[in-house]
Amino acid sequence: MAKKKVFSIGTALSQGLEDTIESAQNHSSELRIDVIPIRKIELDPANPRDLVLSITDVQNGISDYDNERKRKLAELESLQSITNSIKTQGIINPITVYKYGEKYRLIAGERRTLASVLAGKIDIQAKILDDKPDELKISLLQWIENVERSDLSLWERLSNFEKIVNAYAQSKGMQITQVSITELSNLIGCVKSHAMNYKAILNADSELKQLIFENKIKNLEKAALISDIQSSDVRHQVVNACIAGATLKQLKTIAEQSAKKPALMKSVERRGRQTTSVNFGVTKNINVAKIVLESLLNNNELAHLTASFKNIDRNDHRVVSETFKKLLKSLEKLHA
Repeated sequence: MAKKKVFSIGTALSQGLEDTIESAQNHSSELRIDVIPIRKIELDPANPRDLVLSITDVQNGISDYDNERKRKLAELESLQSITNSIKTQGIINPITVYKYGEKYRLIAGERRTLASVLAGKIDIQAKILDDKPDELKISLLQWIENVERSDLSLWERLSNFEKIVNAYAQSKGMQITQVSITELSNLIGCVKSHAMNYKAILNADSELKQLIFENKIKNLEKAALISDIQSSDVRHQVVNACIAGATLKQLKTIAEQSAKKPALMKSVERRGRQTTSVNFGVTKNINVAKIVLESLLNNNELAHLTASFKNIDRNDHRVVSETFKKLLKSLEKLHA
């Protein structure tokens, strides 16, 4: 069974992608395909890396005293699938390098290179450029290489997109904010709505970007929605719901309802006395109730209160209601 892609481009964008590839290659040096020794491949120090794992780590093993040992072991584990594929089928898509003296500096294909070492290969098929392309063309080539990857995270896509925007703005002598949506859409061969979403996230605050980096927020549209929310309270609700697994439609509903009702506090006049109470409302939709409950259960500041509720039946209306009531009572005692 074919593996379902998490991120891909539609057929309607094929021509735009082909134009982007042709443009990147026509303006770079002569490109040819050849088999080169892996020992002659080195990373380009001018290009940021997605991985901390190095060819030396794969060849010699990871030291017990390495400060990045835990992350490197995780990265090593993530390479097993592609390593097995290379052992049985070889490299399907060549890596991309440029000639640098007697060496070859890597532009795209770091995971394929490392997996080839794991698979016991001593050489690898590569697309070779005679000279180093400029930053914009390198970024475009990397985007083209990565656009069909099924395991590409939102953070990796965003980082690649940011490199393209920075390089393009610099080549045109303009600020990043001056780059139009049409220009972005044409650059990466995507529809304008996707370009708008990417640009929205680039302008987001550090808190949202950190959540994307930690892979807690994985969806482009959800991240763009959150970045557009101005109210910190509303954003907090939507972020918690997103992490809890809410759909994009549910997040939009939460954002809209919260915006219409900025305050839940109601002053109630009763028997001549003015009292203040909080009304959290009632819902018959179990999915909505679960989103609210998950937001509380996943709040790190409440971990000492919520630990005993982690394994409840979240599909039982009564259990969810009772759990929510117990959490409220615990919070009231804590803040009495």
